[in-house]
Amino acid sequence: MKTWIAAAGLALATAGCSGISTTSDWDESYDFSALSTYAWTEQGAEGGVSEIMLRRMYAAVDDDLAVKGFSKADPYAADVLIAYHTGTQDQQQYDTYGYGAGGWWGGYWGGGMTTTTVRTYTEGTLILDFIDREKNELVWRGSASKTIDEMDSPEQRVRTVEAAVTKLLKDFPPG
Repeated sequence: MKTWIAAAGLALATAGCSGISTTSDWDESYDFSALSTYAWTEQGAEGGVSEIMLRRMYAAVDDDLAVKGFSKADPYAADVLIAYHTGTQDQQQYDTYGYGAGGWWGGYWGGGMTTTTVRTYTEGTLILDFIDREKNELVWRGSASKTIDEMDSPEQRVRTVEAAVTKLLKDFPPG
């Protein structure tokens, strides 16, 4: 079960883009308009991704890039190589609820009551690196993060992967 959780860093939980946070950074001097081909590389591949989730991630990225006019090529001829990294991290959220703020009433100090609850959840992250093949230099990096729902069905996981990749690559290539 933990294997797909790491892979869910690829996708990161419920269907749709809500709750998926993304960031990207790129080399502003790089000519992205010259790119037309890509290949996957194992360089930097991390995260203990299950084969099932890995296939989902590859398919979602391949589909997104195809729509944008990119085609897969031999790794020795592609314009850019794509590496992935995934990970999960347990997070805690503290919520404090209370009533009666206390105060001075008739010669005594009145009190209130507060309760703090702790909720532990897992956040998954997918990072995609686009590396100029000839220069072997990172030219674009994007990451997507979301809280993972371990109860998602396989269909929900597919939708999540697709939503995360679509949002992650929304502005790729830059410019």
